[in-house]
Amino acid sequence: MTITADIPTATPTASAAQLSFTTDRATLADALTTVGLAVPKRPPLPILGGALLQAGDGRLTISATDYETAVTVRVPGTVRTAGTVLVDHGELTRLLGALVKGSRKRDADALPVTVRTLDDGTPVVDLGGYTMPVTSFPASDYPTIPDAVPPVASIEREQFAREVARVMIAVGTDVTMPLVTGIHMEITRGAVTLAGTDRYRLAVAPLPATPTGRAVQSASALVAGDQVAPVVKRFTGDRVHLGLDDASRPSVVSLACGDVTVSVRTLDAAIPPYQTLIPETAAGTVETGRAALLEATRRAAAVLEAKRDRDGHIVLTVTGESVSVAPVLGHHADAVAAPQQPATVDGITDTEAFWFTPAYLVDALTSFTGEMVTLHTQTTVTRPVLLTDTPDGITDRAAFRHVIMPVRPPQD
Repeated sequence: MTITADIPTATPTASAAQLSFTTDRATLADALTTVGLAVPKRPPLPILGGALLQAGDGRLTISATDYETAVTVRVPGTVRTAGTVLVDHGELTRLLGALVKGSRKRDADALPVTVRTLDDGTPVVDLGGYTMPVTSFPASDYPTIPDAVPPVASIEREQFAREVARVMIAVGTDVTMPLVTGIHMEITRGAVTLAGTDRYRLAVAPLPATPTGRAVQSASALVAGDQVAPVVKRFTGDRVHLGLDDASRPSVVSLACGDVTVSVRTLDAAIPPYQTLIPETAAGTVETGRAALLEATRRAAAVLEAKRDRDGHIVLTVTGESVSVAPVLGHHADAVAAPQQPATVDGITDTEAFWFTPAYLVDALTSFTGEMVTLHTQTTVTRPVLLTDTPDGITDRAAFRHVIMPVRPPQD
């Protein structure tokens, strides 16, 4: 199977295919939104702005691809005539809004909508008493939409979506370095571990998984986070079925959940052995209230904004029984004071100060949900700091872990 294909230049034209199906407006609009995640925002060719509608065997599927990613949605409804048609995705989406403009959303969503082709093959949409033609392209010229590759693991959907979101916090955006834009998926018997890093922070989320299909003892793949994470948010089924086209060297990863399937090409890059970046021991631990620490960090960041120091840093100061967060204000450091909050501190006897990029510390604290958070520090304040939910999280391989790299303070 393949996602890519040679695509000739095409201009809008009526399709010769026949098709007719009916569903409700909300269902069709939702499906178009989902597959729209694989439609390029600025298609290099008009045909790549299309959505492929395929009706047959009593069901309808809508698909789209941008070469690297393919998304397919099964749409419940009534198929009257089997067939395939490629329509302009953006135009059909806009028509579904235009033809109910001024109506209450609840009423509009419940309206039946029919997409069908006329005798000459022109697709039209029937909605709210209106019939409007839709721009179409030759379906035969569209890239092949792949089937989902064989599943190797099944994961509970809500947990998978939550952990993908937590890992995405640490995923970078520098497209010139593919390894920092990806979610690393490591599949073992009974577990799938997600990891992401932008070189300054690292998030690792182990997930229990049920082996399915082919027996895979160990496999890994790196997929673009910005291609996968938005589709995962659209999943509604109970479980996510993760598939690989080749367990030894996968080039395509599929995620199928409920009526939605996404297939994505793996990145041609290798994430560093991130396990070696996670501290196994700590010189000190700081357990404190997460919400209070997050609030203090946001306030320190807001002071930097007020000072118009958007590239400024914050300093987290630890004493034997407290922690505080303050903005770093350069030459006025002696004039800065911040309230302390109680903390359970172990292994730190002298005052220690850790400099951070404020957004990174905010993101790290936001990725946790418990009342308390523990910071595991190393022998120097410039070494990585590990955040976990509990003080023993550093040794719990089933726990979510977030590593953040402090900023090296300037030398006096």
